Amino acid sequence: MHIKSHWNKRAKEQSLEKIAGALGFISWKIAANHVLELENKGYKIENDTHSLQVIGEFLAFLLQIADRLAYERIGTEERQRFISALANHIADTFTDNQRDVLGDGEYRKAFIDLLNQRAEEYSEFSFRNDEAGFDFLRYFGEQIAALMADKHFISQQVMDIDGPEAIKTLKKGMQDLFQ
Repeated sequence: MHIKSHWNKRAKEQSLEKIAGALGFISWKIAANHVLELENKGYKIENDTHSLQVIGEFLAFLLQIADRLAYERIGTEERQRFISALANHIADTFTDNQRDVLGDGEYRKAFIDLLNQRAEEYSEFSFRNDEAGFDFLRYFGEQIAALMADKHFISQQVMDIDGPEAIKTLKKGMQDLFQ
């Protein structure tokens, strides 16, 4: 998957909020692309609502990855500011897409609640040397499997392929944006 993650050579140094916005866009692209790839591999995505549910889990996972990567790179105060801006950008993008697909409604609070719940749950799992541990990836696979009909095989697919690929793409994008 190709992502644009470099600033214009003439661009001045970017704020954490601007970097978070760009990474939020990249996160959306990663999540949507992986859901499309799952569907192309034969995993049944029933409709647009179902697709959004799976994208939501991917976004919650990617937010936790970004937080873990930021932990190693920036100070505590900056990290909080960055992750808060990233979460807000992801929530805005996700809820805008929900409105486009599902119609008017209050979707933001439910998605923020999901992000907060997943933050608490993922906090228990290992992440070392910029890599998610088996437990981290297994939990992600279980969350995706809970949304799908083919629970066993999708969990393995997400743990072995989609999760690590999503991490690799997000990590590259984040490294490039912080340069």
